[in-house]
Amino acid sequence: MSSHASPQPEECCRVVDAYSSGGDWRAVASHNGFPRTTAERLVRTGRVEDLPRGGARATKVTPEIKATLELWLDECCTYTLSILRTMVMSEFYVLLSEATISRHLVGMFFAVKQTRVEPTTCNSEANKEKTKGFAEALVRHNDDDDLVVYFDETNFNLYTKRTRRRAKKGKRAVEKLPPSKGCNLQIQCAMSSAFGVVAYRTHRGNIKMDTNAAFVEALYTEIKEANVYKNDFADKQIVVIFDNAPAHSQTEVLVPAHDELVLLRLGPYSPMCNPIENCFSALKAQIKQHLALMRDEMNRPRTQPTSSGPRISKTEARMQLLERAVHVSMPRITQAMVQRMELHAAKFDVAAIRMEGMKYGE
Repeated sequence: MSSHASPQPEECCRVVDAYSSGGDWRAVASHNGFPRTTAERLVRTGRVEDLPRGGARATKVTPEIKATLELWLDECCTYTLSILRTMVMSEFYVLLSEATISRHLVGMFFAVKQTRVEPTTCNSEANKEKTKGFAEALVRHNDDDDLVVYFDETNFNLYTKRTRRRAKKGKRAVEKLPPSKGCNLQIQCAMSSAFGVVAYRTHRGNIKMDTNAAFVEALYTEIKEANVYKNDFADKQIVVIFDNAPAHSQTEVLVPAHDELVLLRLGPYSPMCNPIENCFSALKAQIKQHLALMRDEMNRPRTQPTSSGPRISKTEARMQLLERAVHVSMPRITQAMVQRMELHAAKFDVAAIRMEGMKYGE
C-alpha cells in the first residue's frame, strides 16, 4: 500500500483479525504498509471504518423547545429570560443559559419592546357593538359631507421630557429639573381635516364637566362664524367627536341643543379611532423639544421680574412657561397632518364595523 493512500477496510480487517486471534498483528500491519500509529489505533478501537462526518451539530435547543418558547411568549410577553430558563428546565429537563435563550429568541425575530396595556374588557362583545355603532354613524356623516370635528384633552407638566438622552459610554444621561413637577397644564383642543386646529385652550388644574361643556359650546359658535363653514358646510351638520373621559360624562346633557350640532361619542377603549390622539403625540414631541431649550428659565430663582415690572412667583413663572410652550408648539399640527391621521384612523373604523377587535399600538 502506498504510504499516502488510506488503508482499505479489508486491509484493516486483517490487522484486527490478527490481533483478535493472538497473532503478530504488527507484522501484518507492516506487510500491508500500515504506519505503526494507524495499526495501534485499529487494535485499540476495533473500528475498521471511519465514523460519519458532517451533518447537523448536536444542540440542546430542539425545535420543540423553540416552538414552546414562542407559544409561551405569545401567551405572556412579560416572561424574563430567567423565568423562561426555569420553565424550560421544568418542561424538558434541559438546562439552558439565559444567553442561549436570548440568542435563539433573536433568531426567531423576538425583540424587547415597550409594553402597551390592553384592558381585558377592551374587545368584549358589548364594547365591540358600541364601537361598531360609532363607526357606522361616522361613516354616514362622512357620506353626507358633514363637518367632522375631533375634540379631546391632553396634559403635561415640567417633567415632560424625552426618556432617552446622549451621554458618553460609562456615564449616565442626567437632566437637571425642578424638585417638583408642579401642576399639570391641560390643553383642550379641537381639530378637523377642513380646518386643521379649529380651537384650543389651556386650563390649569383639572377640567370639570361644566368647563368641558362650555368649551364645546364656544367651539360650536366659533365654527359657525368661520368662513370655512359658511363657504363649504353652510347646510351641513357639525359633528363633534369625543371620548369617554370623566369630564365628558354629561356632555350631551350640559351642552345646549342645536339643530346643526351632533355630539358623537367614541366606543369604549377605542382611542385609535380618534385621529386627534396621534396629533397630540406630535404636539407633545414639539413641546418636549421646546422645554429642552428652556431648562435654564425653568430653574431660575423663586421670584421673576416681568416686562411690566412686578415680580411673580416661581410657580407662576413655570406655568407661564408651559403655556408659552403650548402656543409655540401648536402650529406643529397642520391641516395636512390632521388629514393624514384621519386616513390612518379610518382603517380602525372599518375594523370596528366588521366587529374586529381593537389593536393597541398600531
